[in-house]
Amino acid sequence: MKIEGKKAIWSEYQKEIADDRYFYVRSCIRQNFFPGSEVAFLRIMREELGKDVYEHPCHTTCSGIGYHGDVVPVETAMTVVARQFALMTEAGYKNYVPSCITSFGLYTEILETWHHFPEVEDKVRVQLRKATGREFDIPDNLAHASDIIYKFRKEIAAKAKYRLINKNTGEPLKVVDHIGCHYAKMFPSKGVGGAEYPYVLAGMVEELGRRGG
Repeated sequence: MKIEGKKAIWSEYQKEIADDRYFYVRSCIRQNFFPGSEVAFLRIMREELGKDVYEHPCHTTCSGIGYHGDVVPVETAMTVVARQFALMTEAGYKNYVPSCITSFGLYTEILETWHHFPEVEDKVRVQLRKATGREFDIPDNLAHASDIIYKFRKEIAAKAKYRLINKNTGEPLKVVDHIGCHYAKMFPSKGVGGAEYPYVLAGMVEELGRRGG
């Protein structure tokens, strides 16, 4: 493919990522398998970058695994997610940041469904109101935790104690990244680089591997 064509495709897969004031929701799996990853994310965001990252004590699982496993009905999953959005709204935040890739895919799917079928959103609002008495606003911005790190990759790299380089040669390490399918393939336009040129992880590695950084 000609470079012009690649640039055109790449430009289609850029996304808006908020600068600050994030409503962060943890992953029911990630915090058990890789608890240090969420601890590191919060430390980087709050202590190194000075960002406002809020966690609500009443946050629950999004039910995404149950939904994708055909155990949880879609309207139930939507109502659970609507409650999460209500917690965000009550806390005064508008930028929603899930830690989990499956959650990111589910939130994206639900927001897309509500966008095209507003009557479904109205039904979920009624269900949430009856069940909890809560109301919610749609997030202004939805970004996975890796999107946030990608956005601030240059600032993070500038603070890095170690570089991703071969200590003997000084050459950048050659790294193979793995992009979750619920991030890149379900809705390619919602992920940095989409399914064709996924770059959210490669961009971080590239920045941390620069010489003299």
